[in-house]
Amino acid sequence: MVSLSQFRQGMSVPVAVVLLAVAGLVTAVALGLAPRPTLLRAGFTVLGALVALGVFAASRGGQSTPARPVPPGNATKLVVALSAAAVLLTAALGSRLLPFAVVLPAGFALVAVQLRRDPSVPAVLTQLCALFVAPRLGKYLSTGFYYGGTDTFAHVAAVDLLVEARYTPAIPHGYDLYPVFHFFVGAVTHFTGLPAYDALVLTGIGLFTLLVPLAYLLGSAVFGDTRMGLLTALAVTIVEFFAYHAVYFYPQALAVVLIAVGLYTTRRLADARAEGPYRHHSVFALALVATMVVTHHLTYLLFAAVVAAALPVLLVRARLFHGASIRETLRYRYLFPGFVGALLLLTYWAYSPSRILVGIVELTAGLVFDVVAVPTARLFTYGAVLPVDTLSRAVAWLLTPTGLYATGLSALLLLAGYELLDDYAGYRRGFTLTVTGLGLSALLLPLPVPIPQIERLKFVVSLLALLPLAVGLRRVLAVESRYAVASLLVLATLGGATAFTVLAADDMENVYIDERREQVSMSDTEFRSVGTASAFLRQRGNGTVATDRVTNRAFETNGFNATRALRAEAGGLGSDATYLVARERWTDHVVALGAGVRTGDLNRFAVGQRRFEAAGAMQNRIYTTDSVRVYRSEDGYDGLYGSARNNTARNRHATE
Repeated sequence: MVSLSQFRQGMSVPVAVVLLAVAGLVTAVALGLAPRPTLLRAGFTVLGALVALGVFAASRGGQSTPARPVPPGNATKLVVALSAAAVLLTAALGSRLLPFAVVLPAGFALVAVQLRRDPSVPAVLTQLCALFVAPRLGKYLSTGFYYGGTDTFAHVAAVDLLVEARYTPAIPHGYDLYPVFHFFVGAVTHFTGLPAYDALVLTGIGLFTLLVPLAYLLGSAVFGDTRMGLLTALAVTIVEFFAYHAVYFYPQALAVVLIAVGLYTTRRLADARAEGPYRHHSVFALALVATMVVTHHLTYLLFAAVVAAALPVLLVRARLFHGASIRETLRYRYLFPGFVGALLLLTYWAYSPSRILVGIVELTAGLVFDVVAVPTARLFTYGAVLPVDTLSRAVAWLLTPTGLYATGLSALLLLAGYELLDDYAGYRRGFTLTVTGLGLSALLLPLPVPIPQIERLKFVVSLLALLPLAVGLRRVLAVESRYAVASLLVLATLGGATAFTVLAADDMENVYIDERREQVSMSDTEFRSVGTASAFLRQRGNGTVATDRVTNRAFETNGFNATRALRAEAGGLGSDATYLVARERWTDHVVALGAGVRTGDLNRFAVGQRRFEAAGAMQNRIYTTDSVRVYRSEDGYDGLYGSARNNTARNRHATE
């Protein structure tokens, strides 16, 4: 036990953080910096600070002598059996909510019990892999064709083209210059005979499940401790970005896994003392960076910003730990793979300039010289009644899985900060990466202002956040025995909530409270309907076509594209196209138009069921399938869904 004076001295920082969080929230409300419901949602910071305060206080006395260890074999069989049962129940019920809402908290609580005692590394890693892979398989089995941010459509089409043509130029969207992702998924498709979509999703699930043992190796190497390695592996299972991108698998997701391998390899290079192991790791590192260059260039540019953020931490480390030489840390012998990779990347960019990179440079230059303005997003409602954001809805949001996840994540990060302040000397090994990850991890918390494409940076930051999260988890599991139930509850709640946040469970509308959201998945029937509609339009070939972003990307998997823009305006939808493709699912979701940031068109719309049906009855409908309607108008479209007067067909004289 600690003395009362020591206890009070150690608790000053956590108490100050709670008071600061409360004061900041009250000040923001008083100044009217944002709507009150929005600020109330930000109350997760206060709740997280309170949880961190309680856990930190409960762990000040040190963990008591634990009881006998949990038999690792029995625990592993139980967790694996529960995970498998949840997957089977999901397949039978068509919904994963109930099975995993029961299994995940129980599984994480059992893992926590083992980590508090004398854990078996193989047993815990097996259990963590089961707890990670099961919800991802459940999502795969319960969502039909899941496409997330719509890139899945393009990559499925690209893999199909690659498998059929068997040469790189067949890959569209400039990915013929960065083809590793499509080669990898295409190889899985070729050797397994799976359709491209199934091969893509299952490959992503498999690779991100392997990230669990890889994180164990990374954590063990960084901290020099196997228990910290296990906690780093546990952190993988409670970060929503890994849960999301295991199913929404695309080139950046593969690049992040390769960065994780690169971090571990670099650490092994730094630890290598004999010349033989050093040469082996060096050869592997060179092969890895060459592969990374042609995988997803933008990811490595983002990671370079993360590396730059670590440089000031190196200066702090040199001051804290006397004798810690920056020159020794930054020896070329250890960092040469990064230099070689940067050189290869610059060379390859000169040979094959990236459209994304050029777009970023153009946008940045335009903003700096006041040539362009940041496009604003507008949401038009055509007969759709959207819920009013109220204080009661904000309170309800705090109790959703997303709110609980935000509270738990902020509590873990605060605990990591308190632990580093309390015993920074104990983290001399791994100090730079841990502190850098802790500082950047604030980006992973819900931001009050939406920033386009910020998710790409968050994804890279998530990888480095594993280290401070491991430190925070260590503090959670170090509470005294009399408070053990509370610590198990914290971990079980966070582990269960991760699978059902808005990001990880964006296909499940009944697990969060928010505005109507964009569609992220199609049933098999709906996907087939879009495919038959595209075949119909391709066969006619006598007019231009307009539709929404999702439908057009689904067309892409069938080798077809709409060639005219569909505009959302105050008076309704408009287009100069001959054909307009509408889907019945428009009435359930917010619908995005255009190609997003690349075109500057961020407008969206929501249409009510009655307005949708009334407008459809006035149009010249020439094709209908299960959920898709094709309209024809020689004069284009103006004010569609805007009002009954505007919805009058402009082409009643059409020949069809």
